[in-house]
Amino acid sequence: MKSLYAILAAAFLLSVSFAVKVPLGNNPDETTHRDYIRLIVEQKGLVMFVPSKGRRPLPAPVVEKMQAREGMTELPEGALSRDETHQPPLYYVLTALVFAITGGGSLLALRLVALPFQLATVWIAWKAGRDLFAKRPELAPALAAFVAFLPIQAQLGGAISNDATTHFFCALIVWRMARFFAPHIAPPHRAYAWGEGALLGLFFGLGLLTKLTVLQLYPVLFVACALAIKAKRITFADTIGVFGAAVLVGLAIASPWLVRNQMLYGDFLAQTIYKATGPNFSPDEISQMSGWSGADYARNVGLRSFVSFWCFLDPHLPTMPLARFIGSPVLLLLTLVPALAPLLGLYKASKEKAVEPVFGFAALAVLCLVPFFTKFVYEVFQAQGRYFLPSLLAVALVCVGGFAALGKSKWAAFAPAALLLLLSLWQLVGGGYAASR
Repeated sequence: MKSLYAILAAAFLLSVSFAVKVPLGNNPDETTHRDYIRLIVEQKGLVMFVPSKGRRPLPAPVVEKMQAREGMTELPEGALSRDETHQPPLYYVLTALVFAITGGGSLLALRLVALPFQLATVWIAWKAGRDLFAKRPELAPALAAFVAFLPIQAQLGGAISNDATTHFFCALIVWRMARFFAPHIAPPHRAYAWGEGALLGLFFGLGLLTKLTVLQLYPVLFVACALAIKAKRITFADTIGVFGAAVLVGLAIASPWLVRNQMLYGDFLAQTIYKATGPNFSPDEISQMSGWSGADYARNVGLRSFVSFWCFLDPHLPTMPLARFIGSPVLLLLTLVPALAPLLGLYKASKEKAVEPVFGFAALAVLCLVPFFTKFVYEVFQAQGRYFLPSLLAVALVCVGGFAALGKSKWAAFAPAALLLLLSLWQLVGGGYAASR
């Protein structure tokens, strides 16, 4: 427990340092998140999306509803942004309470709403390590340290953003799924299968009320159930209980928000309005501006997304030349270490037939997010690795397990966290950016 307390203290100091040091606007979409919170307080309730001038046209029925409900179809100059009002309300309602209590003037107070969720995610990582690897006590603090020191996660733990809250619920979901593959833990069976599914459904539902990207973990649950059946860890009948309850309970909890989206926008996921929530360029528009071919677009977005998972890059870096777009070569080389070295370790362990099934599940959990991200970046130009953070605990499992397999010393498991801490300090010195203009 002493190691957990030390890591939690370090995580607290790191995220608070980011909250104090980083200028407003150097966190993802921070000003628009703050505007949404202020609108909830001022209007004493949830807010309908209304686009700023010059945004992409919306379906006529949506425009009519904006006119009827808000008395306008586009925001006047100087109005508070509504670009985040399509986001579910859980985080924003919590932060609105802090906004109201502090009179709305404390940026630090609003940023620190995310901190308890970041610390809770660190604790979940430690709990997962203790739970899944009962005979390998070094893995629990190594997993907790990974989550605590991953730069973008640590920074989001001290930012006005719903991401840290989302990642907490996602970590809970991945932990419970990973338990299917721990040989010393009894798999869900009969009535308990429905109970496990209902617990997962609770985490899914609260996650969906925070950010709808949590839906990406339902396919991960399907894959987990299929793998557990193949490994004879669970019966087909029991997976129906787990998966069915997780879907039914999760969607039931999230249904008020989904129904609201359907009524307002004719789209329960609110994807109809997403392209109008900001200057979201299409791949064709970006290719025309930069001269990229389709292959250039895929490579450049892939590289920047990879680097920005491990660190946060200035979103306004120029698309040309490529070196500026993804940061310095040193940064790219450093981020390759925690990504590639674990794969070598797990490959080595597989040759020795010593890979635990949990690590295989974790690797597939990360891969399950790739199709969603690929579809996303081929609709709008985005190159943000933070969209893979719903799989944060799965990435931590792969990295920590892979490094542990590489070295004979138990301290090898802490190598990723040590490197990430250095990257976090680099990012902190840079005012929130590992590479800036």
